[in-house]
Amino acid sequence: MFVLGGAWRTSRGRWRSLPVAAPLVGRRDCPRIPPHVSGRPTPILAMTTTSSSSPSATSQPAQRVGHGFDLHRLEAGLPLILGGVRLQHDRGCAAHSDGDAVYHTVTDAILGALALPDIGQLFPDSDPQWRGATSDRFLRAACEHMCQHGYRVSNLDVTVILEKPKLSPHKEQMRQNLALLIGIEPCLVNVKAKTHEKVDSLGENRSVACHAVVLLERQMTRGGDTLSDEERSAVSHQAPATAMNRGLLEQLYATIVDRKSADASTSWTARLFAKGRHKIAQKVGEEATEVVIGAVRDRREEVIHESADLLYHLLVLWADMRIQPADVFAELQRRRGQSGIAEKQKRTAE
Repeated sequence: MFVLGGAWRTSRGRWRSLPVAAPLVGRRDCPRIPPHVSGRPTPILAMTTTSSSSPSATSQPAQRVGHGFDLHRLEAGLPLILGGVRLQHDRGCAAHSDGDAVYHTVTDAILGALALPDIGQLFPDSDPQWRGATSDRFLRAACEHMCQHGYRVSNLDVTVILEKPKLSPHKEQMRQNLALLIGIEPCLVNVKAKTHEKVDSLGENRSVACHAVVLLERQMTRGGDTLSDEERSAVSHQAPATAMNRGLLEQLYATIVDRKSADASTSWTARLFAKGRHKIAQKVGEEATEVVIGAVRDRREEVIHESADLLYHLLVLWADMRIQPADVFAELQRRRGQSGIAEKQKRTAE
């Protein structure tokens, strides 16, 4: 007897199918795997499973585990971006998007935990709109699906396999970037870097690979109940703002406030506060001008560096005026879904 896919072939060569919906345990006609295959007679159990991709399904488990994997060829002349960090290297990932294997892997892990289509199905490389796209867009979309299904990330573990360059100096920044996008504390994210001991394309520095395991937990109300559809929708809309509140800007703002009382002879931040608001505002204007100049000259790295300076001085100005980052995030949240033209007309009318 030969068993295959819920059917078996008798000794006379005829195929018979199993009645899937009927329980088979204890039935006389229940086929059994031959002893030479399993070691001992074992009944074949037919199970009917019901699944639902709907966020409102009542049988959602309390926890879900997802695994993601990605691999890209490394080719000369392309940028190498991993975990949102642009690395100095003579080659980068060949991909339809920016090729960030870390973000791709985490995206797939979250989608897999939710039993949703993978990144290749949701963002196919045959679609021109994703050509050159930054991979944080994919991860944000996966997080929105996660929130809509009523889950949040409990823990994330990432392993990057790359021969060169060394990732140790960049792992912390990758952790921070992932935590910021997902909306969790950095202590819940782990990034490990491995080489492949010069074996195959990974070891020969011709490719990069990444694995990720994510644990999702169902979001609950304070009373311990599962979030309603309306509450899940509200959480999904607030997810980007929540991620920012817990991210780098919030941490930098706290550091700036702490430095306000530091020695002005050793702290640039304390020196700015000592010179007063007019000087701080002047620095904000100078850094904004530097960003504009870099953009006009089409110097990408210059714009990145000057933007960081601009954000820093803007946070100093917020601290001097006792404006919390949450105040600005709340204003952004208020404008969410509102036409920019309508917003401008409203302010002009006022």
